[in-house]
Amino acid sequence: MKSFTKNAAKSARDIAYYRRRYENCCFEKLVAWIAEECQKQQITKKDLAERMGKDPGQVSRLLSAPSNLTLNTISDLLLAFDAEAEPPEIVLFKDRSAPNYIHPLIARVTQTKVAVHKLEAFPNSPSQPIAGANSNEWRVVVGAS
Repeated sequence: MKSFTKNAAKSARDIAYYRRRYENCCFEKLVAWIAEECQKQQITKKDLAERMGKDPGQVSRLLSAPSNLTLNTISDLLLAFDAEAEPPEIVLFKDRSAPNYIHPLIARVTQTKVAVHKLEAFPNSPSQPIAGANSNEWRVVVGAS
């Protein structure tokens, strides 16, 4: 089958990065929502497990790491709260609001000008560097000349 895309195929590294990024974003949002609802409704993990018809240990494992959550499992978790998810919004890279950091793949696709600086070049930054950051780590900044 002929590809109709103008771009070359994405690298395996880029594909793996975006898969993991999306998985982590979905997981973080889901777990934050569940934690908030459990607190509001005073529901324990044991109560949640009973609502889902699952073992409490299994529910605990589901909520502790993004592992392999399927759409069915996410639906089951939400259904235990009488809720459902709206389909995610899909946004083209070029239509996203401008961040102060950009992944190199997005920079290539959108042809955004970027500058690369060592983290140590930002001593007065209000945010703390990533734990374990050292002077060999780099930050890509958008809009640099």
